[in-house]
Amino acid sequence: MNNTQRQIAVIGGGLSGICSAFFLAAQGHDVVVIERRSHVAEEATFGNAGLLAPGTALPLTLPGALATLACRFNDEPRVLLAPGADLARNRWLRQTRQAQQHDFAANKLLLARLSAYGLDLTRQLQAHYAMENENSQGVFHLMRAPAEVARLDALQQAAQQCELRYKVLDTAGIRQLEPAFSSEAALAGAVYYPDDVAGNCVLFAKQMRNAAQEFGVRFHFDSTVRALQPDFGSRVTLELDSPHLPGRLTVDTVVVAAGAQSAALLQAVQMTLPLRALQTYSALVPVKNPDDAPNMALYDESYKVSLTRLGQRIRITGLLGFVPPSKTLPPKALRNLLKIAGDYYPNAANYNQAHFWSNTVGLLPGGMPLFGPTRFGNVFVNLGHGVTGWASAVGSSRILADLISGETPEFDAQGFLPQDLLAA
Repeated sequence: MNNTQRQIAVIGGGLSGICSAFFLAAQGHDVVVIERRSHVAEEATFGNAGLLAPGTALPLTLPGALATLACRFNDEPRVLLAPGADLARNRWLRQTRQAQQHDFAANKLLLARLSAYGLDLTRQLQAHYAMENENSQGVFHLMRAPAEVARLDALQQAAQQCELRYKVLDTAGIRQLEPAFSSEAALAGAVYYPDDVAGNCVLFAKQMRNAAQEFGVRFHFDSTVRALQPDFGSRVTLELDSPHLPGRLTVDTVVVAAGAQSAALLQAVQMTLPLRALQTYSALVPVKNPDDAPNMALYDESYKVSLTRLGQRIRITGLLGFVPPSKTLPPKALRNLLKIAGDYYPNAANYNQAHFWSNTVGLLPGGMPLFGPTRFGNVFVNLGHGVTGWASAVGSSRILADLISGETPEFDAQGFLPQDLLAA
């Protein structure tokens, strides 16, 4: 247990911020969470796919440059692009492709290990606090295109090194495990992870808020951090717009877990992050025929879309959009989500009664989360977990709390630290 209590401000009330606050308070620190929205888990966490799945934990993978550009003219695009030239976006996409070509296998292994650690922690938390959950067991990782099957070796190697149980299946093999799965679905390959889990990430985040409050964490909503003013070896001052807090708040340590808004705040610590704000899309549909509805989750590699069963509902989440946020969702995104679900489970749900929404997530071009200290030793980050980053966010939050408290983490953070990104 840490004996040196610090005053710590966590910026961001999503899953990363809530879990960071929980683990820090559990280690004896005085923690506040500052969130610009009116409740926890209203932005990127609200768009989480609900996968607690080390097997399907992947660094970001997107089509090549020409294929991505062609998506603009496709009725069923894998990526949504805004019209017009965007040099910053094109540069970001090039960085993404370079990371895929050179680092995919190594990053997949790192992310699978971190997610396995986070899954174990999540199970412990759910059991300890007797949390309500809508968990299901088993996740299918499906590949439509032959080019995606080339990654099977990396997936299997990561599963073996992380001691994850898995099985390579064809469509017939999937139907043996999941009879509702369509025999007409066209697949190039599939991997089944029987120990991976899917559930309700937002429900977990809200229950973690309650657990954090039991340790004394205070949550301040409708409060925006405008700027950080750090000093080497000293304290950090936050400039705030808040109905509950003074305009300036000085603390010992700050954790920036503000998703897509993090990059602007981190300029104060001379950290320039290639963090890109992307849209993701979700649909919730009511189950029509329980016998034709899935019992296990799936992740579609081609479209980056997951399907999870939440009681009498099916959640469809994913599809990246390089488009500005809007209250009017792109029709292509809505059609795609329902098409993908219909490909696999055509008779499962009332797809014409779908409820749609979109969320903004902040992603780095390598597709990996980032957590740890900045060059200012009292400013830390915890961001970039993406749509399928439930398990990695829990794992990174515990590691971050250990680093801040001067404890030796159970998990080696190398490969996720800011110094690793900046050296790459």
